[in-house]
Amino acid sequence: MAVPISVILQDWANLGIFDYVLPFLLIFALVFAILHKIKITGDDESSRWINAIVALAVGLMALQFDYVSTFFAVLFPRVGIGVGILLLALIMLGLFVDYKSFRGQAYIFMIIGGVVGAVILLNSLQDFSWWTGSFWLTRENTSAIVAGVILIIFVFLIVNSAKDKSAEGTMWTPIKAGGKSP
Repeated sequence: MAVPISVILQDWANLGIFDYVLPFLLIFALVFAILHKIKITGDDESSRWINAIVALAVGLMALQFDYVSTFFAVLFPRVGIGVGILLLALIMLGLFVDYKSFRGQAYIFMIIGGVVGAVILLNSLQDFSWWTGSFWLTRENTSAIVAGVILIIFVFLIVNSAKDKSAEGTMWTPIKAGGKSP
């Protein structure tokens, strides 16, 4: 007899797969990948084991209290909604924009993605009780928010105006239509 997927997912939730196993695996994988990439312990076989032990310790210590599990439970459903919003924006842009003549779609998606990401993060932090209230809507903070946006745009323009060829093909190079850089 077939078991509905909702029953299986509820059993996994009861076993703690979503609260402990998946956050542990995510933290372990990211810490291990970062340590392996920066080669802080060297580049031989023993350094891989050291990186694995450090990643294991960080992953287990992160789950010692329920902060990580609660934060992931609040954040990732909203990330799914954000991906849906970006997909909708991509479809709508594809309906109305000729990609061969329009060269600004990458910047549009960076802006849309940044706004969606900021809204997701702010709402997640508000639900997680790290900050309460509507900080961004108060009159006293409007000038600080505008100054922050101007600063981010200014830094973005400076970084993208650099003609450094050593950074070619990285996230610091200007984005061109079709994914091709000069």
